[in-house]
Amino acid sequence: MFHRNVIAAPLVLIGMSLALAACSGWSLSPPMRGNPVVQPLNLPAAQNAAPQAGANFDQALAGEYAGLATHLSQVDRDWADSDYFSRKGLAATRGRTVLPEENSNWLVPLEVPLKTRNELATGRQRLMAALDGGARERNPAVAARAQERYDCWVERMEDDWRTAINGPCHADFVAALNELEGAKQPAAAPAAAPAAATRQYNVYFDWDKSTLTPDARKIIAAVAQQAKADNSHVAITGKADLSGTDAYNMKLSHRRADAVREQLVKDGVPANSIDARWVGMREPPVPTAKGVREPRNRVVEINFH
Repeated sequence: MFHRNVIAAPLVLIGMSLALAACSGWSLSPPMRGNPVVQPLNLPAAQNAAPQAGANFDQALAGEYAGLATHLSQVDRDWADSDYFSRKGLAATRGRTVLPEENSNWLVPLEVPLKTRNELATGRQRLMAALDGGARERNPAVAARAQERYDCWVERMEDDWRTAINGPCHADFVAALNELEGAKQPAAAPAAAPAAATRQYNVYFDWDKSTLTPDARKIIAAVAQQAKADNSHVAITGKADLSGTDAYNMKLSHRRADAVREQLVKDGVPANSIDARWVGMREPPVPTAKGVREPRNRVVEINFH
């Protein structure tokens, strides 16, 4: 007779060994941030280790991360990220230095033109300045809340930037950060010179599609407005990811470039002010192995002359 225990015992041993290995660190090196196989071990451990009321920053941070990991598991069913933040909480209980997330370790889209990564980086800089300026000691509970809410914001931005960019995690982070920074405001600085206009835009496409999304149309409208205001010449380059054949992707990138060019003309950019080319899978913005469906490679890049 076949018994589940014959397999269950080895799986538990494998899971425990993975859990121990996972405790060595967290990042995209190795590529998997969290491990859903060992999440059922690490989440209860994080929950049990977190104190009910943190007396210091590490204890408060452990409790915050346990709460985030629990939400990701029970509500979002995201067991990989739940495991990842469980391990950050466990590290905090052991007195290890646990820092806010680096957005470069997460796939956050639309750096251009919305500058989402810039916004995340600026938030982290403010947070680190507050933490290193004594916030961990002065107000450990709020400091821990600010760090956990920042990490939640980064995680949400990878999942769905449209709802996360000004969503609950972001709002909670800003509120906690403002409390840490206090009411002290620096003296008014001289008015800065106007920022230079963005010179490159990226229009992204769904896999195997050349149809413009609503977000793509907004970006193209911004390009057209700038091109008309500056009387600029526009260069567009259609690209595809490394799934499919070279010949197919060349045609697909051609269709994508044509779609952007046609919309620019509709938005008022003279046709003779647009140079279009397409390169298929030959100049990927993000080099990957053959066959990988990388969203950032399904793009038309727009530059101004």
